[in-house]
Amino acid sequence: MRSSNEGFILITVLLVIAVLFPLILAFNAKVQLNLIQAENFRNSVQATLMARSGVEGAIGILKQDDPSYDSKRDKWAAAFPSLALGSGVLNVTITDEDAKIPINNLVGVVKDSAGQTQTAAGSAASGTAAQSTAGKVVNDQVNQDLNARLRALITRLGGRPEVVDALIDWLDSNNGVTGSEGAEDDYYRERGYRCKNGPLDSLDELSLVKGFDKDLLIDKNLKSYLTIAPTDGKVNANTAPLLVLQSVLETQTAGLPQPIPDGDVQDLARYRDEHDLKTINDVTAAVKISQTQAPSMMPLVKVNSAYFTVHSRYTIGRVVKNVEALLKRDSSTVTTISWREY
Repeated sequence: MRSSNEGFILITVLLVIAVLFPLILAFNAKVQLNLIQAENFRNSVQATLMARSGVEGAIGILKQDDPSYDSKRDKWAAAFPSLALGSGVLNVTITDEDAKIPINNLVGVVKDSAGQTQTAAGSAASGTAAQSTAGKVVNDQVNQDLNARLRALITRLGGRPEVVDALIDWLDSNNGVTGSEGAEDDYYRERGYRCKNGPLDSLDELSLVKGFDKDLLIDKNLKSYLTIAPTDGKVNANTAPLLVLQSVLETQTAGLPQPIPDGDVQDLARYRDEHDLKTINDVTAAVKISQTQAPSMMPLVKVNSAYFTVHSRYTIGRVVKNVEALLKRDSSTVTTISWREY
């Protein structure tokens, strides 16, 4: 009888264990998941705050910098080392947007109701009828000088310059197809979206434009030479990549009827790698151009910059937070134009 009772108790205990064990495992897994989620939430908050602080640090550097000229030897242009802060690592880079070609300036001029220019296309945008849309004045004139420079840049990268036709259609407000490679709504509707008919909000948007594929944008690195910042159209001769300088100074346009020889542009690049160009006169002296060419070159280049992009990334554990800010510097004042967290 005693043996029978002991067997019954043993079976009961085993049954209880069999029922409770999965529950215990499930409870333990739930606790572990909650702990991981709590840790990730804490890390996410910390990472966001630290990434934001990286941008604030960059703003402080730009405020202290001499705004009369900007070169690759300035503190903001340095390759900042990774900083071990807290339990993670902070990485910050500052990029000069005035060293690039302002792609939104390719088409028209956009003004708000107060008449303030938001996207400038230079002198080529004047003298053309405009239309009003949503409180803005939109002019569809193509900046032909910038058009030629952009095509020259794409050609130098080994791409097809005709794709600029499609970019013009993406930027302008009309539905007329430009050139042989243009594209409007009929083309994009088949792909599930519509033509923007307005300025780019991000360079990533270029991948939506006909002809601007991964090979051109990433493999040939076109994106690194372009900016959506509303710059004045001049490029900083101190910081612009050689390809940008060549596309700007060696391309024949209405504004530059006699292009600068490649040898002189190469000399300029070598000179600025060793010496800061502190005034525009330093630029013309470095390339030893003639007095007849100097007036044509002056409107194309400068030695200081107003727009900078700061990318700040903080990594802690498996959590990575990024902040990207477009900044405008005016003397010692720095204004945030756009801010993106991801």
